[in-house]
Amino acid sequence: MVSTPPVDAHSWAEIDLAAVQHNFRRARHYAPDSRLCAVIKANAYGHGVEPIARALSNELRGGDCFAVATLAEARRVYQALGLRDILILRGPVNAAELTEILATGFMWVMHSPWQAELLKAELAKGMVFQPLRIWVKTNTGMNRLGMSPQAFAEIWPWLKNLPQQKSLTLMSHFATADEPDKPLAAEQLQNFYALADSVTLDPQTDGMSLSASAGILAWPSAQFSMCRPGIMLYGASPMVGEHGPAFGLQPVMNLKSRLVTINEVAAGDSIGYGATYHCQQDMRVGIIGIGYGDGYPRHAPSGTPVLIHAAGKVYEAPLAGRVSMDMLTVDLTGIPAVPGDEVLLWGQGWGSQLPAERIADLCQTIAYELFCQVTSRVKFIYQ
Repeated sequence: MVSTPPVDAHSWAEIDLAAVQHNFRRARHYAPDSRLCAVIKANAYGHGVEPIARALSNELRGGDCFAVATLAEARRVYQALGLRDILILRGPVNAAELTEILATGFMWVMHSPWQAELLKAELAKGMVFQPLRIWVKTNTGMNRLGMSPQAFAEIWPWLKNLPQQKSLTLMSHFATADEPDKPLAAEQLQNFYALADSVTLDPQTDGMSLSASAGILAWPSAQFSMCRPGIMLYGASPMVGEHGPAFGLQPVMNLKSRLVTINEVAAGDSIGYGATYHCQQDMRVGIIGIGYGDGYPRHAPSGTPVLIHAAGKVYEAPLAGRVSMDMLTVDLTGIPAVPGDEVLLWGQGWGSQLPAERIADLCQTIAYELFCQVTSRVKFIYQ
C-alpha cells in the first residue's frame, strides 16, 4: 500500500480497507461452517464505521450480519448502507427503543427478563411487526449481560410459542477464551451446551452463538452456527501474548506522524515533563507531532518503539521521556533522520510492521483501547 501523507495533517491514520476485507476472510477461514456477524461497534473500533461497513458488506454472504452495541449505532449503519441485518448487542434500553427496533426490523439481544416484559407490552398493542429476530443472551459464567438459566427456562419457551414469524438465537459470551489455559472457558462451553439441551432448538430457524474473535481462533468446538469476529477484523490478535500476523491478520490502522524538529541534548540533561528521562550521553532527540491529544497513550513508557522512515530505510526509535498532549520525544541515536521524516506509531508501513499489540503490552492495556481512543484531531485516510 502506497500512501501520500496529507500536507495539512500533523498526524494521520491510514485505514486499509483491503486489509479489513482480508481479515474477514481469515475469520471465515477459521470458522468455515459458521455464518459471521462482523462486529463494528464503537465506530468500528475507532476505524470509522461507515467506510468499514461498506468494505465488509462486499464480503457478507447469506445469513451474515453486522453487530453494534446500541440502537444509535444501528441507525448510523442503516443510514449508510440501507441494511437491516444489524444486531444490537445491548438490546433496547426502554420501550421507545424497542418500538423502533421492532418497526425497523433490526436484530436485537434480549439479555434480561425486564426486556421480555417490554416485548410482552409491545405485542399486547396488537401492532404488526416485521419478523422478530431475537438473540437470547444467557449468563454461562461471565456474569455481565445475560439472563440466568432459570429465567432462560421460562423465556425461551414463551418466545418459541409466540404466533409471530420469528428467528431465535441462543447466545453467550466467553470471559477467558483469549487464555485457553484457564478453565473457565471450558466450563462456559459446557454450560452453553446444557442450556441448549434444556430447550428444543429448531435447526431450521434457531441459531447458537458463543464465539467472538478469541473463540474463532482458539475454540473450534465453540463456533456453532454464528461467530462474531471483532478485534481480529482490525488486524489485532485477541489472544494474550500473540500478535495479529501469527494468525495471518493484517493491520488496518496505520497511525502516522512526522518529525517536527531535532534537538541536540547534552549528557546529563533531562527531557520532557517531570524531567523523568536523563540522557546518559549526548543525544539527538526527535520531536514527533503526535501526543495524547491525538489518542497516543500518555502512559507509554520510555523505550516504547516507533518506526522512522529516514534516508530510504526504516529505523526503530525508543520514546525518551513522557508523552505530551501534542508531542513525543524519541532517541535518534544512530538514525539519520531529518525534520519532516515520517513516523509510524503502530500498524505497517514501508514494508515493516509495528503491531498495536506490542505498544499495548508496554502500556499495560489492549489494542482495542488504542484504536478506540484515537481522537478527531487525527486525519483519517481510507485506502
